[in-house]
Formats: sequence, C-alpha cells, structure tokens
Amino acid sequence: MIYFSVFIFFISIFMLLYGVLSIVYKDKISIENRIGQVCNINDVKNDDISNKSFSERTIKPFYNAIGYFIIKTTPHHKLSELNKKLEKAGMLKKITAEKYLYTKTMITFIVSLIFGILIYMIGHNIFKVLVLTIIIILFINVFSRFMLSSSIEKRKKLILKDLPYTLDLITVSVEAGLSFDGAMARVVNSINGELCDEFAKSLKEIRMGIQRKTALKNMGERCEIKELSMIVTSLVQADELGVSLGKILRIESANLREHRKQLAREKAMKAPVKMLFPLIFFIFPSIFIIILGPAAIKIISIFSK
Repeated sequence: MIYFSVFIFFISIFMLLYGVLSIVYKDKISIENRIGQVCNINDVKNDDISNKSFSERTIKPFYNAIGYFIIKTTPHHKLSELNKKLEKAGMLKKITAEKYLYTKTMITFIVSLIFGILIYMIGHNIFKVLVLTIIIILFINVFSRFMLSSSIEKRKKLILKDLPYTLDLITVSVEAGLSFDGAMARVVNSINGELCDEFAKSLKEIRMGIQRKTALKNMGERCEIKELSMIVTSLVQADELGVSLGKILRIESANLREHRKQLAREKAMKAPVKMLFPLIFFIFPSIFIIILGPAAIKIISIFSK
C-alpha cells in the first residue's frame, strides 16, 4: 500500500508540473511548432505515429478525452454562464471555457488525491480521508470562483479608470472630423488597455455588419459598468435623433469627471470612520501605556512599601 501511494503521489506531481510548464511555455511551444510547420511546408506529410511527439501521442488525446467528457457532462446554461464570466474577466483571449474547466478539474483531482493519500498514510482512517477530501474539493471550487470574481472586478476598475481618457480621445477625434467608427479605430490603434479591447470588439462587430447601436449595447452588457452603460445609452439616443456626437461626448466626459470627483469626496469622507478602529485598538493602547505606564509603576512601588 505504501509503494502504491508513493507511485500515485509521484504520478500526480509529474502531471501537475507538466501542466504548469505547459501553461508557462505555451506561447514558446506554439511558436516553435509554427516555425517547424513553415520549415517543413514543402516536405511530404507522414502520418506515422512514430514521428509524433510525446505530448501528441499521450497528453493531447488524454486532454481531448477529458475535455470532451467535461463539456458533455456540464449543462449548457453553466457553460454559457462561464463563457460570460470569462469574457467579463478578459480571459477568453487566453483560455477557453473547455481549458478552464479541464485545468480546474485536474487541479482539484490532483490536489485532493495528494492530500487524501497523505492523510491516509498519517491516520489510516477512511472516513477522515473522505471528509477532508470533500472539504478540499469545496475549498478549491470556492477559491476558483473567488479568483474569477476578483478578476472581473479588477477588470471593471481598469475600464472605469481608462474611460475618461479614452472618451476624451474619441471626443477630440470626432470634433476633428472623423466619424465615430473612425474615432474608435483611432483609439484602438493608439492606446492599449481593457477598454480598448472592448472598443476593438465593438468595431469588429460593426465591420461584420452589425448595427452600431447593437454593437455598443453589446459592449455595455459585456462590461456591466454603470458609467459606460450611461455613455452607450446617450450615444445610441444621439445616433437615433441625429444629435451631434461631439457635444454628447463632451457632456458625458464632463459628467464622468464630476462623478469621479464625487466618488473621491465620498471616499475622503469615509476615511475618518475607517481610521477610528485602528486608533481604538492599536494607537490608543500604546499611548496609554506610554503616558500612564510610569505613573502606574510609581503607584505600585509606593503601595508595595
């Protein structure tokens, strides 16, 4: 039993390290594969299995089988919800929902297996092993959801931070004579960021034939930011009513900056309340010890005599 446990332990560590290294060196491996394909483009193709690499012969079929099984067993609404969350977190350009589920499943399986074997080797109690394994699985699932939610909130903050500057660039471009689509393309080509990625998606949708208001509404639904949704609504109404986009963008930019000033004032007003607890629990006791400590020592020495 001990040899089997050690064997499973080393196999799990090997699979974990192989997965981590594959993710870290993913771009390098893809570049090398692409260079190899370009170099051998004129060669005669040979589908012999002996010419394939170790990953193509063993790891890739295993990954495809596990990924296919996970996708088939996962409900469709769960997959669509996960795709929306990954899109809101800006992770779809790096990883797909299938890869995310595969990585999460393999990490959960390997970590729970390792801890289960270690706990069994220490205590030899099957019930304790099952309970702790279930706790570890729940912890990994909760942690993955927390990390995904934190990525979404972080991306929203970055978009909200870049919104005034990007809106000013669009305003200047529109007032200089460019159309709104041209201003969006100008901004996408000039600066980088999460907001520019969203504008690039909307611009791609417009070039594919989707109406501008539909593409802008899709951007507002993807980001789920109140300020951006208000700007999108104003742009759609201005486009339908024939109002000058330059004036609308200028007004929305001023409103956005005023809103940010109000948020800064609100945070400044909350600062004294937040400072109250550190003062009570950390600073005041130290001050009392420094001020009243010598007097207390003298009183104790007087009464002790």
